[in-house]
Amino acid sequence: MRQRSRGWLVAVTGTLVALVLVGHRWLPNWHGMGNTLDSALPWFGLAIPLLALAALAGWSRTAAAGALIPAVTWGVMFGPAFLRTAGSGPWDLRVVHQNVNFANPDLAGTARALRVTGADILVTAEMPGDPALGDGTIDPTFARVIDPVYPYRFPDNPGVAVWSRYPFEGRPQEVPWVPRSRYATIHTPQGPVRLYAVHLASFRPGEPAVIALRNAEVAALADAIRADPSPRIIVVGDLNTAATDRQMRLLTESLSPAAEQAGTGLQFTWPAALPVVRLDHVLTRGFTAVDSRVLPRSVSDHRAILADLRVSDP
Repeated sequence: MRQRSRGWLVAVTGTLVALVLVGHRWLPNWHGMGNTLDSALPWFGLAIPLLALAALAGWSRTAAAGALIPAVTWGVMFGPAFLRTAGSGPWDLRVVHQNVNFANPDLAGTARALRVTGADILVTAEMPGDPALGDGTIDPTFARVIDPVYPYRFPDNPGVAVWSRYPFEGRPQEVPWVPRSRYATIHTPQGPVRLYAVHLASFRPGEPAVIALRNAEVAALADAIRADPSPRIIVVGDLNTAATDRQMRLLTESLSPAAEQAGTGLQFTWPAALPVVRLDHVLTRGFTAVDSRVLPRSVSDHRAILADLRVSDP
């Protein structure tokens, strides 16, 4: 009788794990708890070996089913990320993003690591300003390394900056209701590209007001993208939004994540020492991602990301 009870306990637990995996977006988002649950979703896979061990300890068909159901569900949801072949082939634009961290103690080292990536477009968040000016001007320690390679840049928003091998059209504009983000058109050899350099509000579990602000900014960014008629769009930056967060669907309805197209694995970026979630993204319209990578750790608290993009046929 006790063995049968254990079998049913494993079965019920496994079924609940599978239901959460499949239906997490329909769970209430009370005080941002739904967003927090979404962000942790890949880690629900840790329950699978525990359920398997419990099933083996008190072998029964019921317990085995309880371990198998979430294993299959997790495999269907996240397995393809590990089965994809790493991207390759010719690309038209290489985009790199790094949350530099305002407290970065080695700006020159971070700049050198970014410079050798060969990026055509480099986007940074939390870029320290020039302490002598205090007006959002790029810190000269970083600029001395990066500027010689990139003739065009816009540090128009304190903390967010873009360097490009190709010229911008006019001044960058603020995305409505997304104060730490800017967009501009870049004239590339493949034609004009609308670039959105983004740093959304922080995501802090247990602080519903902060989460609500992040959610509002995701929605505002998605509105701006839907209203933008540009055939080629790149959205890049620290979105403070996990790939599994229900808010991300607002963006992926009209944009394609480079990591899902051409990356291998879950490509977590934060925290840099032991990444557990992907907060940094490249999303596109009018491009095909042929490669997507998380770069080696630097002194920042985020890891940098790289995406090689090829213009799609119209």
